[in-house]
Amino acid sequence: MGSPRGGYTVLLLNAFPLDARMWDETRRELGDVAVVAPTLPPEGGGRTISGWADAILGLVEGEVIPVGGSMGGYLAFELWRQASGRISGFALSDTRAGPETDEGRAGRERTIELIREHGAVGLWGEMEPKLFSPAAEPEVVARARAIALERSPSDLVTCVEAIRDRPDSRPTLPTIDVPTLVLVGEKDELTPPPEAAAIASGIPRAKLVVIPESGHLPPLERPEAFLASLRALLAEVGA
Repeated sequence: MGSPRGGYTVLLLNAFPLDARMWDETRRELGDVAVVAPTLPPEGGGRTISGWADAILGLVEGEVIPVGGSMGGYLAFELWRQASGRISGFALSDTRAGPETDEGRAGRERTIELIREHGAVGLWGEMEPKLFSPAAEPEVVARARAIALERSPSDLVTCVEAIRDRPDSRPTLPTIDVPTLVLVGEKDELTPPPEAAAIASGIPRAKLVVIPESGHLPPLERPEAFLASLRALLAEVGA
């Protein structure tokens, strides 16, 4: 595996219910920066965020910069807990630090039943209106839909279980002592800007960026703004 400028590898961690292809444009635009973008759940990672982190850390050597979108953000927090000494920079997009609430857990159970009964098509029908801003280009929505509909029901259920059972990352926030980027779409309904602001306020070296006219998936909906912020973080850490 090649090394990026500065010796870091950028880990792109996808959002639910998509896969690593949500990062295709990000990977192209990062050019000669070394990137690993595993699809979650990773092979051999089991059904927990902790297991996923262990599997991901085995995919790459040396220092890393996790970039976690939504579900990928939960994993990024766990990577920090397991291997903070290997992390030189940190980026979170449209995620939250707290654990699942009782109401949220009940909702996850309903989502699992929906997937088991209706597969990816049923899941997408419920999620699509919550993922994008009103200004989203139809082509962007169609691309995300195509990716989601190719996910297997078993992998989708594993993802929901891991999200449901994720640990509380709020105590982790003040321990993150590397340059950190916290992004959020201005129109994100699932993890709105106040969630991102709470994360950024808890991390000593965090910068909060609100991306205008974007919903829950800025890397797809507003890739130029997302990339500009990510490049600034990489420049700060020397990648």
